[in-house]
Amino acid sequence: MKLEGKVVVVTGGTGGVGAGVVRRFSAEGAHVVLTDLDAAAVDSLAEEVGGAGLAGDITDPAHVEAVAALARERFGRVDVWFSNAGWAGPRQPGDLQDDAIWQRSWALHVLSHVYACRAVLPEMLERGDGYLLQTASSVALSTQPEKVAYSVTKHGALALAEWLAVTYRPRGIKVSCYCPGAMLTPMLLSNQFPDDHPVLAMAFTPEQVADVLVQGIAAERFLIVNEPETVDPLAAKAADYDAWIDAMAARGGL
Repeated sequence: MKLEGKVVVVTGGTGGVGAGVVRRFSAEGAHVVLTDLDAAAVDSLAEEVGGAGLAGDITDPAHVEAVAALARERFGRVDVWFSNAGWAGPRQPGDLQDDAIWQRSWALHVLSHVYACRAVLPEMLERGDGYLLQTASSVALSTQPEKVAYSVTKHGALALAEWLAVTYRPRGIKVSCYCPGAMLTPMLLSNQFPDDHPVLAMAFTPEQVADVLVQGIAAERFLIVNEPETVDPLAAKAADYDAWIDAMAARGGL
């Protein structure tokens, strides 16, 4: 799918990656509708790109419906819904015991995607065309020992995207799941890595992420990754799951 002339909704649209994607999609000729929590940031970026914006919480199904309604009101339809918003949570094992972290992660990484499907799939199916793009994480292909709720719910996001692709691709709906590694965003920097930490050198900028996504959408690939080696854990699991578990435990066990 080419983005020119398409109506694209981007959630988490004012964050590091979200803002970069909004600007790039707009530059590609898309009509962009964005949503995020900060009303001033939403309004400013929407005005900058000549799009539309609505601040609110995408874990609230009523807000998701309102964003879809705004897109229809301003531009007539929704062609692409990019469920981009996410939350990393603390880098510690304590989230196993913290219901609030589990609930927030589940609501944001899985249920918000479900709400988006409920809001836009009917019209897409009626047209026989549409695109659901969902952000998971490279963690969804592997695991992250120090973030159990994040890891499990990102696996859930990938599983939902798989189900959507299997169920609706035959009816004209394109589905992609973006599974990035490290990205140079405020979320990553909040971990307060030292300046020489290798993750900072390998992290993709928002502009690089936007390039990857534009290419992935054009190719209509299901699994979109920043680098080919991101999928290596899938092959390792299939070859010898126990060996993969042992290797992960030795490298990152708590």
